[in-house]
Amino acid sequence: MPDDLSDPDRRPVRLFVGHAESPVWFPDPRGFEEMHLDDNLTDALRAWDAEWYSSRRPDDFEWIGATPEIEHLRRGVDLAYRISRALGSEFVVEVDPAVERSSHDAYSAPEKLRIRSDGPALQPAAAAQFTVWADHERAERERFQRAVPERESGETWSAYAPLSGTTFRPGRPKTRGR
Repeated sequence: MPDDLSDPDRRPVRLFVGHAESPVWFPDPRGFEEMHLDDNLTDALRAWDAEWYSSRRPDDFEWIGATPEIEHLRRGVDLAYRISRALGSEFVVEVDPAVERSSHDAYSAPEKLRIRSDGPALQPAAAAQFTVWADHERAERERFQRAVPERESGETWSAYAPLSGTTFRPGRPKTRGR
């Protein structure tokens, strides 16, 4: 299986805190119950997410937790490995790397760490749910590509609203798809 993450069918499962009810995004935030991960992994994700909120000052999000922020990042990497094993080799999990951030450090850490299991899904129900979401995302992308014809000379962008079927193009009237 190729490691090419530029492949649009290889969208990563993203793991990050501070923006939604759950730290798992694929491609949007996913609720804990809808992912069908086992209770141990779900509880660990909830605890990791809650720790982030309780360890930050609400006014500027400066880290004030009792344990160093690097420990929180390390737990995030561990959770990413656990999610990758739960979902199997069909999915890539993306998380912040567990490195100290320093502007004078000679080592340049990757912006994101990408992890993929080399085995089958250990939690088939979760893998099946993520596959449903991946298939839906792929179908939406294909529908968009069919709905928006090639750009005409001079056009710089277009936008498609899937619920209404409307395509917006600068300088031209709206067109209805479907």
